[in-house]
This record gives sequence, C-alpha cells and structure tokens, in this order.
Amino acid sequence: MPGTETIVARPEPTFVRGLGLLDSTMIVAGSMIGSGIFIVSADIMRQVGSPGWLLLVWLVTGALTISAALSYGELAAMMPHAGGNMSIYGRL
Repeated sequence: MPGTETIVARPEPTFVRGLGLLDSTMIVAGSMIGSGIFIVSADIMRQVGSPGWLLLVWLVTGALTISAALSYGELAAMMPHAGGNMSIYGRL
C-alpha cells in the first residue's frame, strides 16, 4: 500500500566497557614511554641549552639504540636456545 512505511528499530551502538591484556599493556607502556620522553628531554635541554642540540642528541641515541637492537637480534639468531641472556653470555 502506498504511504505505509515499516520502521525498523535498530539497537543503539555502545562501547564495550572492558580492557583486555593487550589493551592494558599498551596503555601502561604508552604512559611510561610518553612520560619518559618529556622528563628526559627536559634534563637533556638543561645540559645542552639549544633545541638543535637536543634533536641531535635524540638522533644519535636513536641510531645507537637501533644498532644495539640489531646486534642483539643477530646474537639471538646465531644462538637460538632457551635461556635468554644467560644462553648468550654463557657461550661468548
């Protein structure tokens, strides 16, 4: 029939009120890293006194961190045994 419409009631979308293990871990890690960046930057800025030097320090430490992570990854790939650091230190 013309002029008759069927109204379909849709449930209202709601957020899930719960955090899983991954969600909680990411929140804690993000707050630790985020607050650490602000605290460390303030200390570095007091030491170097210039924003340019601050950026240079962050770039150098970032490069050192990446090279250390790659080196540690190579060691772990060369010695694929259970035991973490102790298996690497015991074989060096």
